[in-house]
Amino acid sequence: MKIINRIRSVGFSFLFLVACLVPVSLSAQSINLSGGNSAEYWLFVGKDADSINYKEHFEDKLKLSLNYGHLALRGTFFTWNPSHPQPNRLNYIDYNIEYDNAPINILYGTYYTTFGRGLVLNQFLDEDFRNDNSITGFKGGFNYFNSQFTLLAGKPRNIFFQENAYIVINDTTDQIRGVDFETRLIPLVSLGARYVRVNRQNDFTPNAFNELFGGNLGIQLGPFEGYLEYAHRLGCYPRVGGRLTGSGLLFSSNLSFPGLGIAFQIMDYDLIGFGDVNYQYGATYRYNEPPTPIKSGLSVNRGTDEFGFGTSVNYAPIDNLYLEANYNSIKNHNKTQGVTEQILKIKSTHFENLEIITGIEATIKDQIELPIDKKTEFKPYLEATYDFGNFFIEAGYEHNFITADTSKYYDHALAVSIGKAELFQFTLRYERRNHVPEWLINKLGADISWPMAELSLDLTSKHNLRVRVGGEKGGLVCSGGVCRFEEPFKGVKVVLTSIF
Repeated sequence: MKIINRIRSVGFSFLFLVACLVPVSLSAQSINLSGGNSAEYWLFVGKDADSINYKEHFEDKLKLSLNYGHLALRGTFFTWNPSHPQPNRLNYIDYNIEYDNAPINILYGTYYTTFGRGLVLNQFLDEDFRNDNSITGFKGGFNYFNSQFTLLAGKPRNIFFQENAYIVINDTTDQIRGVDFETRLIPLVSLGARYVRVNRQNDFTPNAFNELFGGNLGIQLGPFEGYLEYAHRLGCYPRVGGRLTGSGLLFSSNLSFPGLGIAFQIMDYDLIGFGDVNYQYGATYRYNEPPTPIKSGLSVNRGTDEFGFGTSVNYAPIDNLYLEANYNSIKNHNKTQGVTEQILKIKSTHFENLEIITGIEATIKDQIELPIDKKTEFKPYLEATYDFGNFFIEAGYEHNFITADTSKYYDHALAVSIGKAELFQFTLRYERRNHVPEWLINKLGADISWPMAELSLDLTSKHNLRVRVGGEKGGLVCSGGVCRFEEPFKGVKVVLTSIF
C-alpha cells in the first residue's frame, strides 16, 4: 500500500508540474511535447506444458518529454501485470526535471550516468535486454572551455527481467555520491578523473563505506587512437567486515587506414566489480559494470576476477567486399573459468541489389553454463538479401555444432522473410535440435523443434505492430557482461510501439 501511495504521490507531483508549466509556456513561448509508448501482450504455455496452463504477460511503458526553453520535464510510466498480479506485478513512475543553459546543467529525479568506461560507475538502461540501472536524486554539471565537471548524489535501483518476470534486485537504502571531471585542454589529448562513494546500511561503522576512484588518458595521433583507464576500490566485505581493496585496468586502441581498421583492447579486473547478491532471486547487481571484450556480451564474474583481451580486424580490399575477423577472450586469473570466441565474417555486394553475408562463429565456455564443465560451439552461417525495388526477400541458414562435455548435438535454423520497406515484413523461421542429451533435459528441456512466424507491420510512420506466433528455444543470453537464462517459449507475442 505504501508503494502504491508513493507512486500516486509522484504521479500527482508530475502532473502538477506539467499543469504549472503549460500556462507559462502558452504566455511566453511554444511548448514541445514528445514521447513514445510500447505495449506488449504474451499468451504462452508455462513450464508444465498442458492445455490448461496458459499464462499471460502484459506490460506497457509510456515516455513523455515536455520541453520549454531551458527546462525539460520527463516522465516514464511503467506497468507489468502477469497472470497472477499479486504480489508479482510491477508499477512505477520515474520522472526528472532538468535545467540546461550552457554552461550549467542541473537535473533532479531519475537518471542514468556512466563515468569513463564504467570501471567506477555505470548506471545504464538497456531496453532491449530489459536491464534498468538507475539513480534517483541530483546531478549537476558545468561545461566550460573543453572541460566538463559532474557532481551527483542519489539512490540506486536495478530492475531486471529473468524467467519471464520482472524483479527488483536492488532497491536498497544505499547512497551514491560521485564527482567526475573530463577535459580536452590539450589538443588531441583527453584527461579524466573521478571519485564515487557508496554508503550502505549494512556497513558496520560509518568508516566502512566503499570508495571507487581513478582516471583516464586518451590520445589521438594521426590514424591511431588510444585510451587508458585505471580504477581503484577501497571498501569492506559485506556482512562479515574486513578491509577490501580492488583495482581495474582497461586499455583500448584503434588504428584506421583507408579500407583497413585494427582494434585491440585488454583489461584486468581484480575485485573492482562492486555490488551485492540478492539471495531472494539469486541475482547480482553492480554499481559499476566494467566492459567485456566478448561480442556476445558474456563475462566471467563482472569485474570480480577477470583478465581478458580482444582483437578485431576490418578489411575492405575492394568496394563491394568487406572482411571482419575477431579473436576475444576473458578468463579468471587462475584460468578455471572463461570464454573465448573467434568470429570470421565476409560481406559481399558484388552483384547488383544482392547482399550476401557468410561467416563462422566459434565459442569455448569453461565453467560458464553449469552443470556443463566445458561447452564448445562452432556455427557457420549464410545470409542473403535481394532487393527487387518494390519489395525484398531475405533468407538465412545457420548450423551450430555443440559439444557439452562428452555429449555432442547440433542446432540448425532456416529463416525466410519477405517485405516492403516502411510497410511490412513477414518472416518464417524453423529451428531444430537433433537430440537433447539425457543429463541436460532439466536445463534445456525436451523439445527439439521451434517453428515461428512473425509479422511486422508499419501501421503509419509512427506506429508499428509486431505479432509473433510459435516457439523460441531460450537459453543463455547476455548483454554488456550481464547474463540470464531464458526459458523456452511457446505462444503468441504482440507488440505495439508508437512515437509522437
